[in-house]
Amino acid sequence: MATSSDPVTDFSVFRTVAYSGISDRGREVGPSDSSPIRLRIKNMVHDQLVAKGIQEVELKEHPQLLLHLFYGVKDLIRVQQHYTDAYSYGEPGVYGRLGSYDYPDEAYGLYGLQGRTYTYHDGTWVPVPLSYETTHEDYEGTLIIDLAEAPTHKLVWRAVIRGILKDSLEQNMEREGQGIATAFKDYPPQR
Repeated sequence: MATSSDPVTDFSVFRTVAYSGISDRGREVGPSDSSPIRLRIKNMVHDQLVAKGIQEVELKEHPQLLLHLFYGVKDLIRVQQHYTDAYSYGEPGVYGRLGSYDYPDEAYGLYGLQGRTYTYHDGTWVPVPLSYETTHEDYEGTLIIDLAEAPTHKLVWRAVIRGILKDSLEQNMEREGQGIATAFKDYPPQR
């Protein structure tokens, strides 16, 4: 979560805001959208603004601020490296050096005596790889909250909230609410 603001803007003058819509995964959605999920996110932001003394009005009522939300989801591929903790066993003269018999004796060091890694399975020592990788596919959700001066459309405040999405909609909404609350914790920004 990160916020940024225009350092010269006097936020104490803003008392009204109008919702100008949401961009959902690059598709522009108007302010009258009735999607339940987007409505919940909008209401979370609305509650934070009301708590800061900013009243929501209609666009036709000439608000001081415009609120626009951007929401998106992207795939994240995460590769995790695992190292085995199997029994390590080295045969002197065969696996005891760094892979070449040309190294002087000082080359043993940390890796010189490591040798091959084996695991005991059904009465036999079986070589195993020292490491392996697993790949995980996650989804990262991003919510961007923009506040702009209504007459000029100049962006004065932005919050970017990112998180790995869970399988549960309710968990995602709870985490989103926590991120929004954290973003508005220090609003209005101190000059």
